[in-house]
Amino acid sequence: MFTTAQALTLLPLLASFVPSALALDATAMRSKSVYQLVTDRFARNSSVTTTCNAADRKYCGGTWSAVAGQLDYIKGMGFDTIWISPVVDNIGGSTGEGEAYHGYWTLDTNSLNSNFGTADDLKALSTALHNKGMYLMVDVVVNHVAATSSADFAPSAAYGPFSAQDDFHPFCWITDYTNQTQVEECWLGDSAVALPDLNTESATVKQFWNTWITQLVSNYTLDAVRIDTVKHISQSFWPDFVNAAGVFNQGEVLNGDATYVGPYQNTAKVNPFNYPIYYPLVRAFNGTNQNLTELTAMVSTVKSSFNDPTLLGSFLNNHDNPRFESAVSDTSLIKNAHTYPLVSDGIPYVYYGSEAGFKGGNDPDNREPLWTTSYDTSSDMYKFFASLNAARAAAGAASSSFYTNQATVSTLSSTALLVNKSPLISVLSTTGSSASDASVTIPSSSSGWAKGTKVIDAVSCNELTTDDSGNLAVTVSKGLPVVLIESSKKGGVCANGTTSSTGSGSGSSSKSAGEKTASGMGLVMAGVLSAAVFGVQALI
Repeated sequence: MFTTAQALTLLPLLASFVPSALALDATAMRSKSVYQLVTDRFARNSSVTTTCNAADRKYCGGTWSAVAGQLDYIKGMGFDTIWISPVVDNIGGSTGEGEAYHGYWTLDTNSLNSNFGTADDLKALSTALHNKGMYLMVDVVVNHVAATSSADFAPSAAYGPFSAQDDFHPFCWITDYTNQTQVEECWLGDSAVALPDLNTESATVKQFWNTWITQLVSNYTLDAVRIDTVKHISQSFWPDFVNAAGVFNQGEVLNGDATYVGPYQNTAKVNPFNYPIYYPLVRAFNGTNQNLTELTAMVSTVKSSFNDPTLLGSFLNNHDNPRFESAVSDTSLIKNAHTYPLVSDGIPYVYYGSEAGFKGGNDPDNREPLWTTSYDTSSDMYKFFASLNAARAAAGAASSSFYTNQATVSTLSSTALLVNKSPLISVLSTTGSSASDASVTIPSSSSGWAKGTKVIDAVSCNELTTDDSGNLAVTVSKGLPVVLIESSKKGGVCANGTTSSTGSGSGSSSKSAGEKTASGMGLVMAGVLSAAVFGVQALI
């Protein structure tokens, strides 16, 4: 067992303590837009030229210093916060599941992963972000460590603070995800890479983690933390841990049942990612003319299940799920699906490579190297995310209640969804890029717009005008999303100019003519969706 004195020697300390002046609390975090990256796959030094094949599951050379060199690329899309992979030392060598390039196979929490750089490199990344008015979120794994075999696993000095048998739950695999005791006390992983489950009921283990997270945040001037495998630890553990962190937390509770996930925010004080919305969001846009009622119903369920849905993490892609684009090829459907997290309730997260059109399926295929794109800022999706972030920022600047007021999500037609988060009003469509133009009307009773109000679509930069009753007729062109804000409040939206429209107006101009409509979900995505209720935890 480790002592309190040992716990205080966690990670290399700064010569002097520097307060985390930019640290984010819940109020500050609501307005942030987060770009998630896999450290090993986002950027590497130019001297490294070896081929990186995601399927090989090997280290490819990504580093914190190389990430720091590409911050303008991220900021250019309007993201102000980055979420990087876990930073602690991982098990070495190759296993039946590849190498620990992703950072989730902890060995020693008291040391950094030298593959990503030094303590000074991590501190320099934090400083570089803060100098640009940006923020750093680091992933932390509290539930387990890693071993190459469950049969002969034995704690040792290699595991740093967790060197005693009492630090771990006795071995058992999770075989029933409806059994919460199993979920919290049995082990994740498999015979190739076991994830020995830490005894987080132990007062000694609790004390270590609370001290550790305080030091991690202060040593590297972190602004927020992402917490892995939250549901695999008793809810009673989390309040002290998040209080010790002292910064905003976003936690992974991989489960599609809002009534199951809700208490982690309401009682455990962790702000979960919105998996209850994720599954119906994917199903709503995984093909043309899909039913939208499941998504609208879940919005209501989430509102009644969480104390504050505006603090949930809203996303379409991440490192644990197949990229949406792996099963859907229609550009308009892809854009509509990506729009939802940025115009609805919650803190939006966009997974690296979404702007580059990456199509990776299940892990490891969804951890592609980004440097193969040469960090192209001219791509359609790069500009698209910049437009959405500009619209969200303009709405926040125009209304002090934008980030805290909860959106109203309803259907305008069988294929059109109205997301009303005033002063941002969005129309999302499931018709796809091959569809004929369709007209929908946004009533004044929903928008609050008066007669003759000029509004601008952040996607097409078309300017529209409401009619004598304040209603707005919008043409959904080629199935593209429409994201509207009053022209007088547009801020940086369409900074290069607008196109005025008369009559019924045009919601969007198309650049995707001739693209094929998606044929529906592939087998890879279907497999993920089958976990919607119980959310079987991925290996990493």
